Amino acid sequence: MNEGLIKIQEAAIAKNLPFVTFRLPQQETMVTYIQTSPDHVQWNSIRDISSETGFIMAPFDSRNGHRYILIKPDLVIEGDQISGREIRLMEELSPGPRPDWNGDTPVVTQRERYMEQVDAIKSSISTGAFQKAVLSRIRVIEGSHMEIVPRLFQAICKKHPNAFAYLFKSDKQFWMGASPEPLMRLRDGKISTVSLAGTRPYAGRHLDVNRWTVKEVLEQEYVTRYIHDVLWAFRVRDYRVSSPYVKKAGNLVHLCTDFSFDYEKINGRMWEFVDAMHPTPAVAGQPKEDAISFIKSLEPHDRAYYTGFMGPVSRDRKIDLFVNLRCLQITPDYLSLYVGGGITLDSHSADEWDETCLKAESLLKILRTFIKDLDNSDAAQPTHS
Repeated sequence: MNEGLIKIQEAAIAKNLPFVTFRLPQQETMVTYIQTSPDHVQWNSIRDISSETGFIMAPFDSRNGHRYILIKPDLVIEGDQISGREIRLMEELSPGPRPDWNGDTPVVTQRERYMEQVDAIKSSISTGAFQKAVLSRIRVIEGSHMEIVPRLFQAICKKHPNAFAYLFKSDKQFWMGASPEPLMRLRDGKISTVSLAGTRPYAGRHLDVNRWTVKEVLEQEYVTRYIHDVLWAFRVRDYRVSSPYVKKAGNLVHLCTDFSFDYEKINGRMWEFVDAMHPTPAVAGQPKEDAISFIKSLEPHDRAYYTGFMGPVSRDRKIDLFVNLRCLQITPDYLSLYVGGGITLDSHSADEWDETCLKAESLLKILRTFIKDLDNSDAAQPTHS
């Protein structure tokens, strides 16, 4: 455990300072941004912060009243070697205002209700309303677990070396996760993105892309087609696209297709491109707006920043934005674990429930090492819906 970093994070949490610690996929170095200035933290749109640097946290749907958040890198701590001076500096910083942790406990959707929602989506698909919708639910872990958060984050980083891992706090928005899905990355003048959808448990037989079902292949193909359409809408004609392949993410595997092109191809419209890409059919559905309208009427909870995107934006034209998946929302009284899956006409409701359980397990398995009495099944939770 990186005890120095834990002390930095504990001080930032205790003082309620906006901060984020993140680690890029297949990297060992963790980077921490701490905002010490009283500047804006919340913004109305991605365009408002297009000239800023720092760490962006974007909601799934800003029309729900959630705003874009940017943590500025007033204080930057890199790597594992944290000095006593840096820890003392954190301890000397003035605390921020105390957050108002308002709001009710999120609604928990049990198995039978979730299966009914899957069937409702399939019924609408059969009428031609849309082709795919992504349905989500919340697993609530009650109790005060704030004190385990820094060590839990380091455990998540260790267990998910190929994911984008982050711990983010801004006032009462407190999130942690390990996302397998890039939204957009800019490196050395090249923009890359990925079509990621379809889920199976990790097993040798599932590494063969030709052995996936029609349902899973079509689910991922909707995302691939959408990215093609966005690129053509931005008049990007010369781009590279890979064949579909299987990517391992913790205890799961997904179907993926990679896209890349030169930055100059979008003529300085990078943030417009990000806006057009988000949310992709991988987390919303297809067609996007029709699917979003339906799932917002169906889901009993507010996704907030789940299936939004987040990541660092630096002055040297490096951008790493990832979709907020495999994540926990943290409050003083409970943890909320968000999971979901893509529903098509070929979906089976029981299988879709099982897929969300598999996705939840990627973090629950780690949580059980910190919370000894954590129950092992969603069925053991009290029914709230």
